[in-house]
Amino acid sequence: MSHDGPQEAPPVSDDPLQSAPAMPTVPQADLYPGTPNLLLSSGLRHSLGWQDHRKTGPSFVVVRLGRFDKIKVTERFPLTEHGWADAWQALSGLDATAAAEIAAKLARKEAGRRATAALVALDSESLSWLRHVTFSGGSGGGPLVKGRAYDVRFLGDRIMVCPARSTDAIVEMSYRDVEAVEVSGASPGKSPGELLVLILVLGLLGALLGLVLFGLVGFLLGALVFGMAGAVAGAASGKIETVVRLRGPDAEFYFLHAEKRPDVLRIELSKPLMAIKNARAAREGDSDESAELAELETRSVPDQLSKLASLLQQGLITRDEFEHLKAKLIARS
Repeated sequence: MSHDGPQEAPPVSDDPLQSAPAMPTVPQADLYPGTPNLLLSSGLRHSLGWQDHRKTGPSFVVVRLGRFDKIKVTERFPLTEHGWADAWQALSGLDATAAAEIAAKLARKEAGRRATAALVALDSESLSWLRHVTFSGGSGGGPLVKGRAYDVRFLGDRIMVCPARSTDAIVEMSYRDVEAVEVSGASPGKSPGELLVLILVLGLLGALLGLVLFGLVGFLLGALVFGMAGAVAGAASGKIETVVRLRGPDAEFYFLHAEKRPDVLRIELSKPLMAIKNARAAREGDSDESAELAELETRSVPDQLSKLASLLQQGLITRDEFEHLKAKLIARS
């Protein structure tokens, strides 16, 4: 249904609490006498912040920004929700551009805070996780990009692959569908003590060789060059390259973990690996139960009742399922 004539504009709220952004958290460390702590100052003529004033105490302030970083407080408001709303109204009426830029910054900070809170909540739900591991390839990788970093999470019932430091799942795999989780790779070749010995030995050999060939200068240069060569060789031998392989019914993924050795990672993943094992056992049990129930259809009614009682004793069906199937058999006989 159409209406002729001008449309009425939506009513504008007179409540400053509804028109202002949410009041930011003011850390106690940011409340101090002297220069106000501003939300934004670069490129603006006015701004908004807070200050612990010697007379009025903690307060929100609207300021005018001048040359050479000069700041002049033009208005002051209580450090409360209503004080924040009044300060925001004062800034908006004075400088709409500054208000828009500060509002955008507050929105970005709030989005970051929510993302961090969501990540902490997901951490608490996860049995274990692999942060910032590199996708090396595989089959059925879908949206995963080779060479890009991801977080691999093991929750109570599934594996999630998310972009690094994100809670948005790109790939999810139920534990019942996981066919294999393998952790492999060579452990670092040398311990820190062994690396130090290698550097000292090569440095000494280089010093002796340099002394024989070039005298005292050669002694110093030989020790330096051979010692650095030993450090480079030792660092290369100590590089960690742990590969984590995930395989499901239709896909296989390889991830490179460069921070933890395979033996350490296997210990950290022991809880989710046990959960995956139990889920697979339950799936196989469901398949066995379905086969048992299907096989009942070929037997006589007394044999079927006897078999149902056996399934109940083995715990393959519940008491309610037993009574339901028993009633169906009797009704059909």
